[in-house]
Amino acid sequence: MDESTKSLDNFLEVISGGVFGLVSVIIIILGEVIAILLFSGYSIFENMISELGAGPGAIFYNLSVIISGIIIIPYYLHLAECASGENIKQNLRKYAFSAALISCITYSLLGIFPSIESDAIIYLTHGILAAISISSGLGYLLLYSILMLRAQNFSKYQAYHGFIVAVIYAAFLLTWIPIVEWVMNLAILSWITTNSLYMLYLKKKGKLILYTFFVNNEEIR
Repeated sequence: MDESTKSLDNFLEVISGGVFGLVSVIIIILGEVIAILLFSGYSIFENMISELGAGPGAIFYNLSVIISGIIIIPYYLHLAECASGENIKQNLRKYAFSAALISCITYSLLGIFPSIESDAIIYLTHGILAAISISSGLGYLLLYSILMLRAQNFSKYQAYHGFIVAVIYAAFLLTWIPIVEWVMNLAILSWITTNSLYMLYLKKKGKLILYTFFVNNEEIR
């Protein structure tokens, strides 16, 4: 295990990924609330969430998307690492985190390429990024839920929560209806929040076991 691996692992032990998850949730909620308050006539039944990125409060929403998409990455890494169990394969951790990383990066880029219909290139780029982010989001939700099902330190209810959110993601990909997008938004925020709190609980109880992606199934603690 090289020095960079040790540094990353020590960092995650000092500051739990749950902290990054909660901070990210707070940032995106603040961005959405402020943008909605500044957007006269906005309706969750008629307007897509992305429209907030082109409205009067666009600066607040877009910044929250960019920042939260970056800050939350350690949460996904830590979530994959802390799942312990004999039935968990190292590749499953890697695939879950890889899908989450793609989703986070493309989500963050949505703040740089907002849904501005008057600019065809930016609007098209936004649509492509959104499709990739949500599709990869569906993928990582399924993979993390499978991890939780196989893990000894996660309950089946936590896994079922992830599967339910994945179904909502799939429903939105098939419909692209505003209210479904808002349900999806609230669902993923609840999933991140509950898992973040649980990770902090495990850390407090001293039950958080960390693994590394750079060695094959080697338990380092």
